[in-house]
Amino acid sequence: MNLTSPTGDARGAYFEQLYQDDADPWRVRQRWYEARKRALLLACLPQQRYRNAYEPGCGNGELTLELAHRCERLLAADFSAEALQLARQRLADARQEDNVTLERHRLPQDWPRTTRGVEKFDLIVISEIAYYLSADELAQVVEHSVAGLAPGGNIVLCHWRAPFAQRILSTVRVHDAFQHAPGLHCLVRHEEADFLLGVWSNDERSVAQKEGFA
Repeated sequence: MNLTSPTGDARGAYFEQLYQDDADPWRVRQRWYEARKRALLLACLPQQRYRNAYEPGCGNGELTLELAHRCERLLAADFSAEALQLARQRLADARQEDNVTLERHRLPQDWPRTTRGVEKFDLIVISEIAYYLSADELAQVVEHSVAGLAPGGNIVLCHWRAPFAQRILSTVRVHDAFQHAPGLHCLVRHEEADFLLGVWSNDERSVAQKEGFA
């Protein structure tokens, strides 16, 4: 499978078939590893509540459901129509559909444009998807993320570190692209043998500093 196709057709076909064959291909609903990773990601969010969040690559909606509890509005997107249907059902089963919008996006070209009069995102969560992008595509995603981030907002990345057949970029390279992005400050860096988790903001203050006791 050539995932570096300029049109992205091979990439789209891969994910569509993946979710058609298995509603939970990475066992995100079954493995303690996945549940623990979600809990760590949620615990690392510097803000208790967010107004307007974006989660590209939402998959079957397991993290989406957890994020929805922390956000007033959440735009969740995926490349796969099948994955979006699974996410829609997951949210419906939990009665958590009201504040979540699901859309089909291909990155970077479908990244939501935050033009004048459109509210920027105060939370962007990029989890387990950026290593499927080419270097040029990643650079555009970084640019869109920085431009679309509201003042004081957070960008969260979480990615598996081990090699696998469909990977295009290393996890270290993906996270380094955000680490070196102009205007971003790293607030959290959590490193394990299996994955990297990072949080960036355009406001360098810590949680304690924002609350006025540090």
